[in-house]
Amino acid sequence: MSGWGRTGKWFAVDHWGVTPDILTTAKGVTNAAVPLGVVATTRAIADHFEDNMFAHGHTYEAHPLTLAPAIAAIDEYRRLDLLNRSATMGELLGAKLRALKEKHPSIGDVRGLGLFWAVELVRDRETKEPFNTPQDKAARKPLVVEAVAAEMLKRGVSVLSWVSHLIVAPPLIITEEELDEGLAALDAALEIADQKIAGAAA
Repeated sequence: MSGWGRTGKWFAVDHWGVTPDILTTAKGVTNAAVPLGVVATTRAIADHFEDNMFAHGHTYEAHPLTLAPAIAAIDEYRRLDLLNRSATMGELLGAKLRALKEKHPSIGDVRGLGLFWAVELVRDRETKEPFNTPQDKAARKPLVVEAVAAEMLKRGVSVLSWVSHLIVAPPLIITEEELDEGLAALDAALEIADQKIAGAAA
């Protein structure tokens, strides 16, 4: 999820100058037009397997109908300058999410890069105590984060929720107007979490 311009660089590791020995990626390589996964390695690792067999199976391998969209997607990332757009819009998104944090006591933290952010929901901002835990999810208890996401969906905005945080990852081509529409839905939906805090304090 952190590749293909999502964080404002080709891959998140590029922010820290890391050159991985092995990189696995999918999703954005074809802009999700068709399923394709990629494993890239250093030349030293690749050369090792010229003389040392690694026995494994590929259900789908080097299929032209999946490889062609990968080239087309990369061309579009470049043509539309989507990496720079992700970085620029990400700065705007981050600032707007931090402003929401100041308004809503249920937001414990906001973190991210480019157009890939997490909004952490907490019962107590000082202690960072979450509303729910992974054990709550496993026990199928109602999760506050899911109630917030459901309210956003009623308002026409889809967001990924996971136990104690929302993942905000809009399309790289999003406009500022669309960003504001999504954030307005989040702003309204966060009242659900805020009320949980107010109810506990009463």
